[in-house]
Amino acid sequence: MTRKFRFFGGLCWILLLIPVQTEAEPVTAFGPGERLEYVLKWSGIAAGDSVMEVVSGDPHEGTALYQVISTATSRSLVDVFYKVRNRYETHIFPLDGLTRKYLFAMNEGGKKKNRLLLFDQDAHTVTRIVQEEGEVQSRVYEIPENCHDNLSSLYAVRNQDLRVGDALTVNVFEGKKTWELVVDVLAQEDVEVKAGRFTTFKVHPKLKYEGIFRQKGELHVWMTTDRHHLPVLMKSEVRIGSINAELVRYQLGEGLSVGETE
Repeated sequence: MTRKFRFFGGLCWILLLIPVQTEAEPVTAFGPGERLEYVLKWSGIAAGDSVMEVVSGDPHEGTALYQVISTATSRSLVDVFYKVRNRYETHIFPLDGLTRKYLFAMNEGGKKKNRLLLFDQDAHTVTRIVQEEGEVQSRVYEIPENCHDNLSSLYAVRNQDLRVGDALTVNVFEGKKTWELVVDVLAQEDVEVKAGRFTTFKVHPKLKYEGIFRQKGELHVWMTTDRHHLPVLMKSEVRIGSINAELVRYQLGEGLSVGETE
């Protein structure tokens, strides 16, 4: 049961990623005011909900960070077996698209755990602080250039110029090391979800790190072909059935509109 419903805690991470190495560059695909709402289905049953939104955060070098907040919540049907109330945050510097801070507050099946990552992109280090069962552990790790956390890596892919046939890589610090995540852009397809009908890129993330989605089976994500690259549909095979995340409502950032290419 636990393996099945850990999906809800990891919604944001299934879009991780896309070999050409992504570069640090200004954010153009998203901005404060964006809000994406999903229904999470296990074998066709609506079992949870997730929201990802962007707000204006604390200043960094004179510019406000983009604070991305993601929540994952199981519905009452699932709460009986495995209650999930997770919250993730990444703080992205819009001038280079790189994370400066990541927070994860896990509340799954009665187990609570907090994790904080402080990124120094100039010194190429990350400080990992974990609080669990009243104990706090802290350690500094070296990281490569242009390194992301799990949530910011999704937004880094959205900020790329995607084309069919692309194979992109993103450095992601997860656990206690840096992993190379790869995504292949397979095809262009029209898909219809509750939020509407969209022309999308079908991408295939290859998850190489030991995370929530390390399992047998295929994962595919459909992202809009406009410059926002909104993730509108996600499908993942699990040992029993499949798990889908479908966009049901969305709002773009301030001053942005669907279909913009410039």
